Amino acid sequence: MNAQRLQTHPDAVIFHRDGVFLAGRLCGSVPSVGLAVPDLVLLSLFLEPAEPAGAVRELLSGPRRRLLPGLPPARAVAGRVGQLAQGQVLVPGQAGAKRRKAVGIGDVKAVRAPAGDDILRLPANFLLRPVPGGFEIFSAASGESRVLGLELVLLLTAFGSGRRVAEVVASTQSGGDEGARAHAVGWLAEQGMLVAGRAGPAARAPGAAPGDDRPGTMLSGPGWEEMAPDERVPVYFVPHMENHYPLALGMIYSALKAHEGGRLLDRFQLVPITYLPPREFIEGPYRKFGPGVWLFSNYMWSVTQNLKVSEAVKKHDSRNLTVHGGPSTPSYAGACEDFMARYRSVDVAVHGEGEITAVQLFENLRRDDAGGVAFDPEAMAAVAGLTFRDPRKDIGLVRSLPRVRMRDLDAIPSPYGAGVFDGYRGKVDAAIVETNRGCPFACTFCDWGSATAGKVAKFDMDRVKSEIEWVGRNRVRVLWIADANFGMLKRDLEIAERIVEVKERYGFPQEVVVNYTKNATRKLADIIRVFSAGRIVSQGIISIQTTDEQTLGVIDRQNIKTEKYDELIQVFDAAGLPLSTDLMIGLPGITPEAFDRDLQRYIDVDVQVKAYPTQLLPNSPMADPEYIRKYRIEVDENDFLVSCHSYSRDELRRMKAVYEVYVATEGYGALRYVMRYLQWEHGIPAVRVMHDLLDAVKAEPGRFAAIAWVVKFFNTEKCMPGGWRRFYEEVAALVGGRYGIRRDSAFDVALKVNEAAMPDESRAYPLTIPLDHDFVAWFTEHNVRVGRPERVRPLSTYPPGEFTVDDPDGMASINFDYQQYDSHQYFWELRSPVARAQSAADVKNRSPSAGPGRPRAAS
Repeated sequence: MNAQRLQTHPDAVIFHRDGVFLAGRLCGSVPSVGLAVPDLVLLSLFLEPAEPAGAVRELLSGPRRRLLPGLPPARAVAGRVGQLAQGQVLVPGQAGAKRRKAVGIGDVKAVRAPAGDDILRLPANFLLRPVPGGFEIFSAASGESRVLGLELVLLLTAFGSGRRVAEVVASTQSGGDEGARAHAVGWLAEQGMLVAGRAGPAARAPGAAPGDDRPGTMLSGPGWEEMAPDERVPVYFVPHMENHYPLALGMIYSALKAHEGGRLLDRFQLVPITYLPPREFIEGPYRKFGPGVWLFSNYMWSVTQNLKVSEAVKKHDSRNLTVHGGPSTPSYAGACEDFMARYRSVDVAVHGEGEITAVQLFENLRRDDAGGVAFDPEAMAAVAGLTFRDPRKDIGLVRSLPRVRMRDLDAIPSPYGAGVFDGYRGKVDAAIVETNRGCPFACTFCDWGSATAGKVAKFDMDRVKSEIEWVGRNRVRVLWIADANFGMLKRDLEIAERIVEVKERYGFPQEVVVNYTKNATRKLADIIRVFSAGRIVSQGIISIQTTDEQTLGVIDRQNIKTEKYDELIQVFDAAGLPLSTDLMIGLPGITPEAFDRDLQRYIDVDVQVKAYPTQLLPNSPMADPEYIRKYRIEVDENDFLVSCHSYSRDELRRMKAVYEVYVATEGYGALRYVMRYLQWEHGIPAVRVMHDLLDAVKAEPGRFAAIAWVVKFFNTEKCMPGGWRRFYEEVAALVGGRYGIRRDSAFDVALKVNEAAMPDESRAYPLTIPLDHDFVAWFTEHNVRVGRPERVRPLSTYPPGEFTVDDPDGMASINFDYQQYDSHQYFWELRSPVARAQSAADVKNRSPSAGPGRPRAAS
């Protein structure tokens, strides 16, 4: 073994993620190394420089031997030392660091020992830092860092993702008797180093009441299992996700079932719609009923899986007929030809609305002599809205005339009222309802069911109300209104009132997801006010996409007036209602400077932003080959724009990176108050701070390790290992170095307020901190969306005050594995006098999370 003395790297830290301990760097500059309990004991021998061979002997024959769960061979221990050195956890030693006194099990005692049945776990912000003398850990509860001895560390880490106190106290190989260990556990909990754990079901979703952990659906209609195969041709409807009723497929099902009193049912056996993973679908319904017609509704989030299933069933038996519709099935002639040439498993492509097309298509299908599905190609060519493979040799693809949009939407029975989903098997979170179809706008990036730039057709109001009633009666948590511009029609307010009325009677729906009207009006504010009063999770969304005039011209969005949005901001502000805006990253015509201006504009008016990458939807005007050539559009393998005439690939990457910093610092609020202070009192725009954070992390990741964590990982991990204190210390250092702003009493107040505002389950809430200056008064005076005073009264001139934050919504211990539908709400900010408005007060019914997870990506 190499005789060179080794020690733990001065920047090495130990994390805990999903039951696994990892050693690495907070800044993420090297890959993390997985650790087991014996590794902690081994690392304790290298807190100061040590010769590896001597450390191995000490571990196997010294007093630390009793802390190991077993006695490993010396060769295995030596090999592990080599692995830790290779992973840069251990590096050549440099003596000189001051040894620090460590706290041991016998040095601490709790006010009271916890009950043996209590379940405790490590908090999401857990982090250990090996230092000479022990392992340093920051306590957010006390605001101090402490160095723990090895035995106390082993007791602490034994709780992992959650264990009962009695079990750990009795089984942990550490010092002291069980009584001493129990009191040490209590002390660790008092310091916020352990928090309440959970056993049993996962955390409830926002707005859920106790006892609502079961699936939303209460239906018990007949499923495919109860049906027997017969001579008819089976028809398979293929949902891509379990957690919502597939409305598009349901509409086609009800259209086929109702056609001419059910005439098609004489020849076709409609297999009840249900979700099964692809393999189970093939092994279940398909194995039972055999070759038939397969219907797929392709969206950007489902097309990949649908094509895999289509390929599998065609490969298994070519007698199957596959029909693909939906917005991600290309309608442009050349694009459709390319699509069907690439995906040979697609027999028929449906363009535009599919209900009437499906009925006419099925009128031409029949069982052939070989037991497959056949059709007369000449008769099929008369069905509008199709591209299909002609079964005659050497004919290739046949494309029929375009289909005219439906005007009488109620000609298709409601799948909810018709019982289409009564046999659905699955854990359902959401139901989709249409109240109208169509969009009067012609934005080039959009394809709203191929119904843009046209008249809006409405479903009958009684039908809409009955579907909302169905959602509530069947205890579906999320109602997704699939209109392009909800809030545009006068009756939309009545629909919102109906939703609240249904919730009052049934307790459901609890969350409403909508696409609000683009030419925003006061009706929208009235709708949000109704939802908010009814404790419905929702909020106002401005679909602005960009305010850049050049880009608006390129994307044909000039008929949507920005002034309307500004008016709406004032209305929402006056009513204290939540509001956010949509932007798009990488629209043709945009530049990095214009994107920065968009972000800064909404920071200035305190409206949160959700930005989405621009994707070339196959049936949108942007996908027109002439448009692509004109604006030199390039896309990746998933059709996301990567460059165009107005920005390069590198510039797009920078725009995306800046937005990710925005999400962490402004969206989740990590620098919301600090950036306001820098902007209002020192004239440094928030977007400039974001760029400087990116540059600092790239140039000096080790020096700004906590900032690097926030920039690189926070948006997915939703935690700050080691607590937030170090992050704000680094921000102060960066600000001082970049802008020459000294850390005076006013700057300190902004830093302290921002730290207090960040959820940390190690703390007890409500939390009140004293301040040298009244930050609440200062912020309230200056955070006006319109008409901010030109001269800002300095924070340093305000008298002392205090700042109180509370956590009635349980944000400090939220389970981020929950898949939230309304991606416009961050559900993160603690309540305070200066917090942004939230749409629902009752989102607190969540059990503590066993660890950080990932929220659903915006779609």
